[in-house]
Amino acid sequence: MRTATEGIMYPKDAKAELMPYYDALDSNSFECEASEPSYSAPSASAPAIEIPHATWDRCRSVLDKAFSTLKGLVPSYVFVLAPLHKGPVSYEDPAMVYAPCDGFLEGSDWEICLKVPDMLRPYVCFSDDICSEEQSLEIAAPYLSLFFEKAPVCYLLASGRSEVLKKIAAVIKKDFPKALVFISNNIESCCGMMWKEALNDGYRT
Repeated sequence: MRTATEGIMYPKDAKAELMPYYDALDSNSFECEASEPSYSAPSASAPAIEIPHATWDRCRSVLDKAFSTLKGLVPSYVFVLAPLHKGPVSYEDPAMVYAPCDGFLEGSDWEICLKVPDMLRPYVCFSDDICSEEQSLEIAAPYLSLFFEKAPVCYLLASGRSEVLKKIAAVIKKDFPKALVFISNNIESCCGMMWKEALNDGYRT
């Protein structure tokens, strides 16, 4: 999948721009264990780490804070769960979950490995075209590349509540106890709330 918003919503050479911030952080040199609720797979008390998907000039300070305690962690997998804004695709089947094809997302000075785990593939429709127009992964990708260089990233997009999201959340919690989970959710619109609710074992009525 190719980048679509580099140099527009975040700068080129973004990883280099992050290095002074990264170097100034204390390192948490331990594996991401399920016994550590702040860094573990989602639970009722710590469902995931929420991050925004606006331009860096609007959300850089929030991203910095979100990643500030994650240096030195070694997650087995990174999940980025995000809303799908693209219409009319999002209206055709609200239960559909999209992911980019396995491969790499590369910026000017960073890259991340994209891979959907085998046990989640039956729930996912793969489309680089649909996913590349969503900025939620790209906004955080330079951070992911810097902090978790070797961890595969599973990027999933959904447009609304569905039983499929609950099934995906159950798989993540059961089979990936050393994963790090991010929900891309803008506070103003709460557009990623369905993922948060799915990870919290059900939807609010």
